[in-house]
Amino acid sequence: MRKQTIFWITGIAIVVVLVLLTYNNLVPSLKEQDVSMKGTIRQVDTDKYEVDMQITRTKEDNGIHMVYPVVFGWGNLSFKKELDDSYFRPSSVGTSGELEQLVHQALQDEDINTTNENGDFTGFSIPDEAGTYRVRFTISPLNENILSINDPQIYYVHQEKVLGKTLNWVKKEHMVMIKESVE
Repeated sequence: MRKQTIFWITGIAIVVVLVLLTYNNLVPSLKEQDVSMKGTIRQVDTDKYEVDMQITRTKEDNGIHMVYPVVFGWGNLSFKKELDDSYFRPSSVGTSGELEQLVHQALQDEDINTTNENGDFTGFSIPDEAGTYRVRFTISPLNENILSINDPQIYYVHQEKVLGKTLNWVKKEHMVMIKESVE
């Protein structure tokens, strides 16, 4: 009887250790290294800028994900139907409360205040499949007091939960400003 009890206790202890090791070593299905982004932004009118972005994923993203262009004071993303089929046009543009909170946290980690007019973000999702997605859209000022664009950025937000463990991450890239004179 005593040997049987020791056997069961040992067996349960081994199972608990294996479960804890597995849980602690969980990793996201998609990592930051699997995503690359680049973007350019150029002025096309006195109060309008065009953003051209390319997002490349080397793996399928089965989690929830969104791309957030962050240009403080500018928004109102407008996607035009392109004659060129190489551009992806999202079916919806908006935000997700949980994903937007991850962007807020990433910005606050960089000591950027998002409790004022800087805290309103609009994003879009790209297909789950691996591949390269080019998007082009215009942005306009959110109010009349905005004069220039400073430090435009792209945020890719990945949200995933496995066995109750949160495996979220946020990747940031800076956009390149193309200086052209607008007439």
